[in-house]
Amino acid sequence: MWYMLLFVLLGSTSLIFGETTTNIERIEERLEQSGNQLPIKGFFEPPEADSYLNNYYVQDAPHKLILTKEITKFIHEWTPRLLALDPTGPYYFSKLSDSSVPEKDLNLLSYLLAIESNRTLDFPFINVVPQTHRNAIPLLSIFRCSEHVYPTSDPFFHNLELMIGPGKTELPVQQYSKTYSQLYCSLYGYPHFILMNQAKQSKLTYNTETLLSQDKLPEIDYYSTDLTPGMCIFVPPEFATGIQFNNSLSLVFTLKKIEKPSSDDERLPCNITGETTLDKIDFAINDEFNMTEIALMVYFYQYLNPPMFDLHYTSETFFNKIQNDRNVSQLIMQWTPELIDLMKITLFKQLDMNNDDKFSIDDYFEVRQANLLQIHSSIYDILEKIRGYAVAQFNELNDKISKFSEQFKSMEFEGNAQEALESLLANLPDQVKERLGESVDLEQVLSNVKDKRPKRPSRNKQRAREDDSSILFDKQDDDEIISNFEQEEEEEITAEPFIDENELHRTDL
Repeated sequence: MWYMLLFVLLGSTSLIFGETTTNIERIEERLEQSGNQLPIKGFFEPPEADSYLNNYYVQDAPHKLILTKEITKFIHEWTPRLLALDPTGPYYFSKLSDSSVPEKDLNLLSYLLAIESNRTLDFPFINVVPQTHRNAIPLLSIFRCSEHVYPTSDPFFHNLELMIGPGKTELPVQQYSKTYSQLYCSLYGYPHFILMNQAKQSKLTYNTETLLSQDKLPEIDYYSTDLTPGMCIFVPPEFATGIQFNNSLSLVFTLKKIEKPSSDDERLPCNITGETTLDKIDFAINDEFNMTEIALMVYFYQYLNPPMFDLHYTSETFFNKIQNDRNVSQLIMQWTPELIDLMKITLFKQLDMNNDDKFSIDDYFEVRQANLLQIHSSIYDILEKIRGYAVAQFNELNDKISKFSEQFKSMEFEGNAQEALESLLANLPDQVKERLGESVDLEQVLSNVKDKRPKRPSRNKQRAREDDSSILFDKQDDDEIISNFEQEEEEEITAEPFIDENELHRTDL
């Protein structure tokens, strides 16, 4: 039994030494020894917008609100897998990342993967919320003042950011703004906050370095709290904030500072406006991501079967997938060798960013700030070439149709109209014939062309001129005429007309 006890002891020792104390935890331990923790006011139900603006928003103390019903109104459960469904995710990067260091140049998709594995990173993901997510987030009821939504001066809504903190990733303690308030709302996980009012302390700067380096901290008033999913915390301007994310996703509203009226009897105006979503709100800082530049890269993200992401393709299977993809193939009338090479080789190599001869979700983790411009440029060039081939093919089709139409109108082409039309239709790609057949009865068109062909006149009536090549003959007509004139075997059958010298020359027969 002794070796079992040794195993337990060694295992426990490894676990103890494997745990590291974070900076936020160390700072809070020091604050608990010498500081004064203050209570945070909370709201189980959000107040009306007018009351919130005049009684709480202008105060210099943090408070918490439970807004679960509003935050989960459209999306009932915010998860990393849900956010990973957005194919634009690989092209967003944390504003704290260092693009010069490859292992730290991570995209949003990499952070979501780290959340699933609970892996702590050097810094959190913080950047503007993608435009594709904003239509799933309602305008919170506490901000539903028309003066906020339709400002006449500086926008009330400055920015809306997404924060992703895998594992025990931290946001260092510091004052992040003197002129803006912030509302942090947890979407997933339980982030931990410590807050200190820098405006009340002039001798000591509240940041991670000073709070850990001072031999002895003075008595500091501070706030410490956790958020649960659907809960928000309001942080007034000039507060120093530190966050241990604890494997969480959060939204951050950065909002214009509003001064409290000098008189208690004076109230800030707030005319209630209707419900809307955040994609309808004008923020001072907007999402500038241009999806059209990498439309193909974004589109082919769907090939990988999100949210499972369990599919991968070789060059051959990737091309087969494209050929069977109606959204792509309907643009291509004919798969020429040039188009096949462009899709099967050029595009595949661009998608295979980790150069393992497979197109899989692993390739999207290779999207970095350092190579983003190159990806944009390459994808754009490929897109333009595909568009060029598609346009050329449709122009060629239009030319054929125009030529046929002109020939049919002038009756100047040789042969049978039905045969000419059948030939034209036969040369169309299958997907074009299929689309054409959805709106046109091709069999009826061919039948109409056949029925409307002019008949060859009899010998006893006015004959057509020999130089009029617009008369279309039918084999049955020829047989009838020949049988009627068997006795004139030596006479050549012509299309020479009887011409009246006084009759104007006609070309419209």
